[in-house]
Amino acid sequence: MAQGAGAGAGAGAGAGAGAGAGAGTGAGAGTGAGAGAGAGAGAATGYPRSYYATPGELRFRPWALDITPDNAGNPAFLFDVFIDPYATAKPMAWRPDDWDPALRFWSLKTYDPHLTEWLRTVDPSRPSIMAAREFGAQVQLWGPDTNFLEKTPNPWIEPGDLLWRPATAAGTGFIKSEIVQLQQLMKDDRERYLAEIEAQADGLADYVIAFIGADQLRHPWTIELINCALAMGNVAYMRWKSLYGRVRPSFLCPALAPSFGPPQHPAFPSGHSTLGHLIALLLLEIPGLRTRFGVKGVDSVTGLPVTGQPVTRTLLAGTAPVNSPLLWLAARLAKNRERLGVHYPSDSSAGRHLAAAMWHALLKTPGTATEIDCPTLQSVLLRAQAEWPV
Repeated sequence: MAQGAGAGAGAGAGAGAGAGAGAGTGAGAGTGAGAGAGAGAGAATGYPRSYYATPGELRFRPWALDITPDNAGNPAFLFDVFIDPYATAKPMAWRPDDWDPALRFWSLKTYDPHLTEWLRTVDPSRPSIMAAREFGAQVQLWGPDTNFLEKTPNPWIEPGDLLWRPATAAGTGFIKSEIVQLQQLMKDDRERYLAEIEAQADGLADYVIAFIGADQLRHPWTIELINCALAMGNVAYMRWKSLYGRVRPSFLCPALAPSFGPPQHPAFPSGHSTLGHLIALLLLEIPGLRTRFGVKGVDSVTGLPVTGQPVTRTLLAGTAPVNSPLLWLAARLAKNRERLGVHYPSDSSAGRHLAAAMWHALLKTPGTATEIDCPTLQSVLLRAQAEWPV
């Protein structure tokens, strides 16, 4: 009996990358046939990439990092090597030629007015792509410049997210403290979490879908709502990254030695943190999910613990954990990027705060001057809500 196997790969266009593979078996008198299929989204540029715009040469490699001192008491790893990004008159920053070629249109601080046309090349029939086009066309409401993000009456970024900048009193000292945290995560956590970290590099949404128990057959609009968050979030955080141009932690501390990457775009804010928190907040707009995965609290009348308390932007202020299973997952997705050594803790907190501000402007300020009007998102949300009876 003969056996055949097939493999397939997915292709698309977007600020990400993906690949799929499948195998099949066939039986017959000497011949077999198999078929595989995969799906993904990415911008094809002539050489393989994955892990969110990481070239193939920087693909996953398992490191055996021995961090214990040797027999003479000497350190086994050069953690004391630190490059001060502000040691010269011109601070170290992400340059246009550091960007992934497929994303280089983000590298100039002037927002690309043709972005909405570029998104049409992905798949204009997809509601999520239309939502991203609607969102991208209103850049003045979510990312015209750093002053908007930092100094408006209700700033999108908190001061604590920005202590790494040279303009602050902390500056280099704050960055060193963040590097020390990443070194500790590397010592204590990386090996234990590495399989999960690698799977989440391109499979962030898969973890959310599995966590809530959704599937394409019963919950197609819920999955499209997640796609809306991915599409709009990618547009937003790439814009924010271009405004701040922060170098990756491993540029300053080579001993962090990420197992793959780092990705070829700036560090601040964390894309995984932004996307994870935005997905969670949109899903918590579904009453049938909010009762199971929402914020836990105490009923004001009975005094008994309850789940499904209202989510507010204020709830996500600061860095304290939020007592919600979905928001716990978002925080875990972000922390794993720190364990990998490609993001600072302040990248993660900024992603959380920016996602909360974005969600608030999209859904919680109707009819005001700060509302980001995305009718396609509203339509997808209504359909997703109907898929989860309370």
